[in-house]
Amino acid sequence: MATISTPADAPRGLTWDGSTLWNVDASTNSLLSLNSLNGSLLRSLPSPLPDASGVAYDGRDLWVCSRSGATVAKVNLLNGDTLKSFNLQRGVFTALDFKEGALWLAEAQSNKIMRVDPETGEMTEVFVNPGTRADGLVFDGQSFWLSDASTLTIYQVASGGSLERTFLSPGPSPQGLTHDGLDLWNVDGNQKIYRLRLSH
Repeated sequence: MATISTPADAPRGLTWDGSTLWNVDASTNSLLSLNSLNGSLLRSLPSPLPDASGVAYDGRDLWVCSRSGATVAKVNLLNGDTLKSFNLQRGVFTALDFKEGALWLAEAQSNKIMRVDPETGEMTEVFVNPGTRADGLVFDGQSFWLSDASTLTIYQVASGGSLERTFLSPGPSPQGLTHDGLDLWNVDGNQKIYRLRLSH
């Protein structure tokens, strides 16, 4: 397990864009692009939504969700412009990921994970989170990984929603999760980002 530090004072969501890590900093409501080798800040974009909680990369742009509203926004990775946003009517969204053409969102009030069409905002699939609240969410192509700060646990969940395995989180307050194609990354409230080698 490798560890780097994040400059975010209040780190939340995390995503991998193929070359750098993006970390939500709730203290400044910004998106921080970080060097994955040492955690140094490469650049910063303002979040288009207040109280940003999650960030995801769709292969070209970033998506952001918020704990204080049901809006999801698409952000130009280069200049921070809001390209698109839609309102899911209700919910408190704590984490999101983009995989295989769909958005996956963790909703805290219902404690469910929802599959949402990024073009229409229509919810097309749902399963129950095995923990109490998903503070981090990523799909690695085979399984979902969910982090829960209240239980200090990382859950591995099958694509259908059944629990596969649980792990004790490496830090005291696990937040965002991402996957780089090889390893799982977990940012913690202690301002550390842990690179985890986990086998299926």
